[in-house]
Amino acid sequence: MRWENLYVSGVAAWLPPLVTAEDAVLAGLLDPARSKLRGIESVTVASDTEEDAPPRMAVRAAREALGRGDVDPADVSLVLHSSLWFQGIDLWPAASYVAHEAVGRQVPAFGLAQRCNGGMGAVELAGAYLEAGIGGGHAALLTTGDRFAGPRIDRWNSVDVTMYGDGAAALVLSTRDGFARVLSTATGVDNSLEILARGDEPFAAHPVEPSPVADLGSRTVRGAQLADMPDLTHRYIDLLVAAKTQALQDAGTAIDDIAHAVIPVSRRGTGHELHDLLGLPDERTSWAYGRTTGHVGAGDQYAGLAHLVENALVSPGDRVLLFGGGAGYTCTAAVVEILKLPAH
Repeated sequence: MRWENLYVSGVAAWLPPLVTAEDAVLAGLLDPARSKLRGIESVTVASDTEEDAPPRMAVRAAREALGRGDVDPADVSLVLHSSLWFQGIDLWPAASYVAHEAVGRQVPAFGLAQRCNGGMGAVELAGAYLEAGIGGGHAALLTTGDRFAGPRIDRWNSVDVTMYGDGAAALVLSTRDGFARVLSTATGVDNSLEILARGDEPFAAHPVEPSPVADLGSRTVRGAQLADMPDLTHRYIDLLVAAKTQALQDAGTAIDDIAHAVIPVSRRGTGHELHDLLGLPDERTSWAYGRTTGHVGAGDQYAGLAHLVENALVSPGDRVLLFGGGAGYTCTAAVVEILKLPAH
């Protein structure tokens, strides 16, 4: 999808203090070999207090992004809140809380739960909403927020390819102006791959009590065995490549013209990583930053873009590839062009 009048007016992240992988090893929380293989140096860890509940962190990021973009909350016509994990209260619409606290009572607010691709999928969904002129406003607020607190989840070991960091991020889209223009978005989908996140777990009538520690890595292995897809790896790779290729084509941009790529914080440790599939050297991706925060749920791309502009690591005229993927399986890519560096 090529966009003609879609801009990023503000972006921000609210991240709690870092805990180093070295300290986790010393505390017996992380195996030294796993730490070395994944290459993640530290993760952000929030407190267990109400103040650091994911929706409250998301509100902080939202207010910062709105302020940076100089967007009046009255001009926001949609709020999309993405999350992976527990938001603090069962059977409760966290998106409505974020919307009320950040922009007001009467803005439509919806939660997205498409795992790690929620934040990037929200860009395409909100763009279509704004282009259709629904709601009368010119802006959409997109937020993410997660806190991977134990014992139900083990941030250091639950997933084979990454380690989870807590925090929130927000991005404001506008059809009027911004510091960057969204040139294109593209989403690739293969719903047959949902089994990799489900594994062989049965559909239960209610949550199991006491809740076991989620072992998402084992689920993936069992799911792959049950799926028995000889072309499993190719299906996954084809999605990534298709989303990237379509977004670049719609933006009229070659991969060599991409100044920087903001990608999920993930490492297979096999020597064949996501940047290889994208056709970019590692130093032109967000890995150097992401390895210090861990995988902050659906917010890697917003937080990574905020890091780029806050530290003047991009310049006007640069084109940036934002790339996400999440269990299900979906991949969303976006090409944005930096127009100016916002004042902070």
